[in-house]
Amino acid sequence: MRKTLTVAVLVTIVGVLLGMGIGGFITYTSAVQTVKSLPGAPIVVGAKYDAKKNALVMDVFNPGGLPIFIETTGLVFKPKSGNGYAIANLPANVKVDGGTIARLVINLKESSRGKVQIGDIISGTLVYHYPYIPQIYTTTYRLTVGKPVSQNPAEVMRKAAEEAKKEQATKGGEEK
Repeated sequence: MRKTLTVAVLVTIVGVLLGMGIGGFITYTSAVQTVKSLPGAPIVVGAKYDAKKNALVMDVFNPGGLPIFIETTGLVFKPKSGNGYAIANLPANVKVDGGTIARLVINLKESSRGKVQIGDIISGTLVYHYPYIPQIYTTTYRLTVGKPVSQNPAEVMRKAAEEAKKEQATKGGEEK
């Protein structure tokens, strides 16, 4: 009797461990597939004014799993003194796959060549969509000339995760 009971307990323990392993694998695989199917908004991880090209150069990171299709770009130039201007609907037709970075170059008007100074503001606008999603989205990035931006995408994602944890902790404390 004792031998049968020992075998039954061991079989039960092995069955539970095996079930936990298989369940964990299925859950992990499902989570990975879910993350791969989530769209991410483009993040500007690098931006500068290129005087030689007379252009705003932006490095755009796609943190999501779905590709982003940037249809058009736009630009607003606001100098410290004098009149600025806006340019809209510049065709871009750029695909940014998930987890990758694309470089976009948005040219300023030729009349502004040599007139851009430190402290001027250049805003770049991206109009984008996701595959299989009919909506069109817009995001704008503002650059102050003389203050180029350079961020590591991994650092951006780490900071976002930290902020999400802080926000979740705050919400958890409010409900109690």
